Amino acid sequence: MDGRQFRFAPFRLDVCRARLWRDAEEVALPPKVFDLLCYLVRHAGELVIKDQLLDAVWQRRFVSESTLKGCLNELRKALSDDVKAPRYIETVARRGYRFITPASHLKSTS
Repeated sequence: MDGRQFRFAPFRLDVCRARLWRDAEEVALPPKVFDLLCYLVRHAGELVIKDQLLDAVWQRRFVSESTLKGCLNELRKALSDDVKAPRYIETVARRGYRFITPASHLKSTS
């Protein structure tokens, strides 16, 4: 992972330190859910197809779409995102997902 940080209000994603913050509070995420968030944020605004996510996050290990959906549900819960009225992750039916909130790059702190 690179040393980038991203901001998408009210969150700050620290890729290098594998941490997500909501304002001043750290939000705990399991490793694969964190990796999924990182990938989506890096591709904010783009349609990311399911196979792309399976390749990037799971390196095509034997996981099913239900594993992907489970991680997405856990991520949505951590972000307080509603699948029916998304603020962060939009589902594109039968295709994939799109991170719909603009994410800005922040300089890393040492």
